[in-house]
Amino acid sequence: MTMDPMLEMRSLVPEEFAEWCRVESRAHSNRLNADPAELLPHFDLDRSIAVFDNGNIVGGSHSHLLEISTPGGMASIAGVANVYVLPTHTRRGILTRMMRHQLNDIHERGEPLSALFATESVIYGRFGYGVGSVHERWTIERAYSAYARRYESPGQITFVEPEDITRDIPEVSRRCTEGRPGVFQKPMYRWERESRAPEHRQGGQGGTFYVAYEEDGRMDGYAAYRTGGGTLTVNELMATTREAATALWRYCFDVDLMANTEALKRPVDDPLPWMLADPRRLQRSARDGMWLRVVDARAALEQRLYMENDRLVIEIRDDVCPWNDGQFELEASPEGATCRPANSSPDLTIGVSALASTYLGAVGYSTLHGAGLVEEHTPGALLRADRMFASNQKPWTPHNF
Repeated sequence: MTMDPMLEMRSLVPEEFAEWCRVESRAHSNRLNADPAELLPHFDLDRSIAVFDNGNIVGGSHSHLLEISTPGGMASIAGVANVYVLPTHTRRGILTRMMRHQLNDIHERGEPLSALFATESVIYGRFGYGVGSVHERWTIERAYSAYARRYESPGQITFVEPEDITRDIPEVSRRCTEGRPGVFQKPMYRWERESRAPEHRQGGQGGTFYVAYEEDGRMDGYAAYRTGGGTLTVNELMATTREAATALWRYCFDVDLMANTEALKRPVDDPLPWMLADPRRLQRSARDGMWLRVVDARAALEQRLYMENDRLVIEIRDDVCPWNDGQFELEASPEGATCRPANSSPDLTIGVSALASTYLGAVGYSTLHGAGLVEEHTPGALLRADRMFASNQKPWTPHNF
């Protein structure tokens, strides 16, 4: 669908930012919960998109230049956010025009990857995005939270005051997630905003509590949680050691007056289910986390390391970014990779959204072949690709950007 030519699309100027924020909140049926003046210093207007109808903002998007952890390293990535179209202007081609414009802009900036968090999961596949990470949500009744092995903690659990959140917790978060694919490190201003959240000063029930695990004078883990209706909800739990993880989960299971514990956004390879005496009682549901887009296939494939030495010719199909549409020879190893255009017959054919899902290791090539998303032309190429693209840890994206 072609966007109405009477609509104007361009970047924002500073005087338009507050209105852009208000319109975004309206489009998502939310109340504006942050002061635009506080957000503006962390917002790159040059990377913004606004669509105007007779001078009124009716749609928009934005991206941040970030770094994401990849297997064996880090990569530059455009973090796409604030995507919206007012309900009064849907079905007029605005989203398609914005997304295509944004992908071309990201490519011209030399950024090989983009990512977003989808409010509606059916939307972004048509623009070449694929599920880049998956997380689980857990619920367990307190009566069934016993460990399979005897538990004794060498450390102690202490509460962290809100004003002290920025002191040690960000470093613990970094240490815990270092090396895991799919992680964006939360910037310090986000931690500072959390430490100043109004809920910390409000009385009565509710609010978020922070506890830390300390051993030998060192913080090795923390949990952020809230309570309500007899359920303790773990918003975040990070631990750099097995002892810290064991103690923090035990604490969350044992808080008085709580009948259930639930946890949000846990990695699919988290060891906790294997620590429980009755893991069947842990209710687990998986869902998509971050959505990834390979904007420049050659550059992106060279920005990660691979589990095994091998060479594959991969045919990529991409009808949105034509520079990706073709055949590429990937020579990869645990030390690095090179990727170049190829004229030889492909070993595999894959669509760009499926390629995005394999990039960090969220899914293997053999699984996607079973789903009809990968074609194997050379016998054994699927297994070779599985081994090359494997990762020591499954991708996880605990923090939005």
